[in-house]
Amino acid sequence: MPTIRQAVDIDIWSVSKLMDAVSNSPAGKNKVTIPEFQRRLEWSNSTRKGLIDSIKRGFPFGSILVFEDVARGQAAGDGKRYYNLIDGLQRTQALKSYVEYQNGYFTRADLDDEFVDAVTACLGKVSDEYKDRVRQTIVDWVKAQESYDARDGWRTGSLVEAMIEKVLRFSPDSSLYRDTYFELNRNQDLIRRLGGFLDNVSNEVKLVLDAKIPVLVYSGPSSELPTVFELLNSKGTVLSRYEIYAAQWIDCRQQIMNADVIDAIWKKYEALEDEGFTLDVSEEAPDEASRRKRQYSLFDYLFGLGQFLADKFPRLFKPVKDDRPSSVGFNLLTACLGLHVKDMAQLPEEIGELAWSDLEHCLLESTRFVDNILKPITSAPQVGRKRSPIYHSEMMIISMIATAFQVKFGRRDLTENDDWRIDRRKLKNKLPMFYLYEILHDDWRGSGDSKLHDAVRNLHYVDALPPTTQRWEQVLDDWYADSQVNLVHTKGAKRHIRDSRPEYLLLKYIFVEAIEKAKSYHVEHIVPVEVLQSQMGEDDKWPINTIGNLALLERAGELRSNVQTFAVMLQDKRRRGEISGEEQASQLREFERRLQCPARLLPNPLNKDSYEGFLRQRFKLLKAEFLTVWREHIPPDPQT
Repeated sequence: MPTIRQAVDIDIWSVSKLMDAVSNSPAGKNKVTIPEFQRRLEWSNSTRKGLIDSIKRGFPFGSILVFEDVARGQAAGDGKRYYNLIDGLQRTQALKSYVEYQNGYFTRADLDDEFVDAVTACLGKVSDEYKDRVRQTIVDWVKAQESYDARDGWRTGSLVEAMIEKVLRFSPDSSLYRDTYFELNRNQDLIRRLGGFLDNVSNEVKLVLDAKIPVLVYSGPSSELPTVFELLNSKGTVLSRYEIYAAQWIDCRQQIMNADVIDAIWKKYEALEDEGFTLDVSEEAPDEASRRKRQYSLFDYLFGLGQFLADKFPRLFKPVKDDRPSSVGFNLLTACLGLHVKDMAQLPEEIGELAWSDLEHCLLESTRFVDNILKPITSAPQVGRKRSPIYHSEMMIISMIATAFQVKFGRRDLTENDDWRIDRRKLKNKLPMFYLYEILHDDWRGSGDSKLHDAVRNLHYVDALPPTTQRWEQVLDDWYADSQVNLVHTKGAKRHIRDSRPEYLLLKYIFVEAIEKAKSYHVEHIVPVEVLQSQMGEDDKWPINTIGNLALLERAGELRSNVQTFAVMLQDKRRRGEISGEEQASQLREFERRLQCPARLLPNPLNKDSYEGFLRQRFKLLKAEFLTVWREHIPPDPQT
């Protein structure tokens, strides 16, 4: 039986030969395409330039691996040899970018100081200001050139013109410009130096195009490609723990029924095509109809599913870039099928004969179920924000969705379980409490892999008892003490804290009835920031933005720009005759109700001690309000 070693030949290609092979219409006998399991483009411009600089200096820069698709070559019958690029995408893309836009890699660092000094002297200038102008003018001029052909402007005369206009700053219409142009072109030292510079730059390009690349040509069984791919990627650009499955699951394929998932997959492909590469999938599915009918790998499916879920459920999942693998689809399916994340490689075997469309239906049902339960306290964003912040970790929300999946659907046939109605009521009652508790208690610190598996396997959110009243009081008190330490501010503090802080989440629970159906909410200070800052010294630190001084309102009204407490504001309106005493009392009661803050608690006179006392008293009221609003979701304390 032949070994992998026996199926690998070593060839030497020039950069120009490789660039021809990866082009859409190669002139030579080799055609290299990008297979669908290749990862996204990652290298930065500085890394790409580093590779080009290494080649120019004659340093070795690694090999690439291609898989020769003999069957495809025989089927084409055009005399070409067809290859898939297995390893070396980043280097190939960097080279392609350089060859197509060589001048774009030219920077100020590529100019020798001695050369710049000599050119500046030839212009009759010696100051650092003029040296800097010369350096920048040359860089801009080189980058603006379309090629290294004199017919396209790559000549000393054109560079001299740029020097006169950009360095000496003479108008092209002036006689001074024309006189200087003739004078400089007769300066043999300047022309010799500029000509040598142009030759050196163009010769460097030739050095790159002529550079030799070791090419490992694998022609063994395609079934071994995942192993070869994984072994080679132990170095170089690090793969995410999901991307390695792009090769391992290449033979696990089904047709995808969700058009949005397919569109997400093709956005990734298009990111590669925008770089000028030819992809296998583009040749197999050149139009919309063929894209809908083709079969996709499990990796591509979960990639697209993750993008789709992030877009469809923005309250649950963070948005992702088109070409960046979202972990959501991978982790969610793994958890729903009862696997530990470390065993994700077994997904093809666990899925078995199940249709992906049926699995997707169940995943969406479970996700929608959890999203609807949490909607009252996750939906409305703060005024001025486009979307509500995400307070939870990905693994935490996946554990809730996977639990719903496990208790609703049968693992083997995906039919609805008999106990679903009972478990459904339990989850609707318990999930809001576990959600807040685990965030305030910081239960999901770290990767969360094992906690996710344990929570789903043990049906934690179904069978465990949520915090009782006593436990909630303890957790809230502990969290409040910690938050007070973390939220002290100086006199110049920002008006509000970051809207993804747990303070806002707890406020949403407390004020849920006021903002549940609102499109957005306002965050207002009970004691306005201006009032607090007026009492603070320059070095004082007060907990200005702590939860005890905040309220959520559907409509801010008079409080939005108020520089007084609501009690003082109403007193002043009464004194000015704008409202009667009865109206003052009525409006005061309304403010107290909306803000969950009796006027008697307001610090008067205001100092740091009275303010901190006010914060403690108001937090007690907020805590009591939370326990009242959510009393039906909180189990009674155990009998003692």
